[in-house]
Amino acid sequence: MKRIVTVLVILTIAISNIFAQESLRDVVKDYQNNNSEFTLVIPSFLIKMGAAFGDLDEEEKEMLSQIHDMKIVISESQFQKSDFTLLEDGIKSGNFQEVMTINDGGEKVRMIMNKKSDRKSEMLMLVESYNENVLMLFDFHGEPDFKKLLSLAD
Repeated sequence: MKRIVTVLVILTIAISNIFAQESLRDVVKDYQNNNSEFTLVIPSFLIKMGAAFGDLDEEEKEMLSQIHDMKIVISESQFQKSDFTLLEDGIKSGNFQEVMTINDGGEKVRMIMNKKSDRKSEMLMLVESYNENVLMLFDFHGEPDFKKLLSLAD
């Protein structure tokens, strides 16, 4: 009887660890819980309306159609290393991939990807400057085309 209970407890712990996949959404939630800041959520229907009715190029419309939803967190306080322990642990373990880091004077931009499946991926963009910091979380259908994504920034 003790062996059966022990085996069940071990299986329960092992299964919960297997299915508890880290997400960049968890990183953003952790930051929001520790720092009460302004958050803006842009649902997919607003993104689709902007793509349909906005004065955009065909390439920009195609890129916007890949975005499922978007969350923006704006902070006036500087990011601290302790704010992103989940993120750094995820990068070290290989769950998240740091795609790009850009240092331009006093501003820093980091892009981190998490491929959930062949059909879904998410990207976290951290923008740090001297007066405010911004977290942008994108949920994509499939894997984004970075050339098209960077063309939106121009």
